Amino acid sequence: MIPIQPILVVLLVSGVALYFRKWRSKLWDRIIVVGMFVLATTVVMQPELANQLAKLAGVGRGADLFFYVTIPSLAFTLLLLLSRIRELEQRSTILVRELALLRTNARRQD
Repeated sequence: MIPIQPILVVLLVSGVALYFRKWRSKLWDRIIVVGMFVLATTVVMQPELANQLAKLAGVGRGADLFFYVTIPSLAFTLLLLLSRIRELEQRSTILVRELALLRTNARRQD
């Protein structure tokens, strides 16, 4: 075992524990997080497996495969987050408008 492996496993466990303790999420999201944790831990503990997967995919090294998969995944996640932010902004705008109308109507009735 190389010295970085236990450090990486502790970081992965800490990240998953933080995720489950701090954020509420749907069951599907939790399944994805656990699956990613298992995959990441497996690759950390058996780095040669990543190289074998990379060769199957036609990529030179496991690290290169990691970046080729991670960058589009992060871009997709960013687009999902931006979409969610836009949706929340629209909802808050509607709520503020409705609140303003309710306050205006309440003042007129007084």
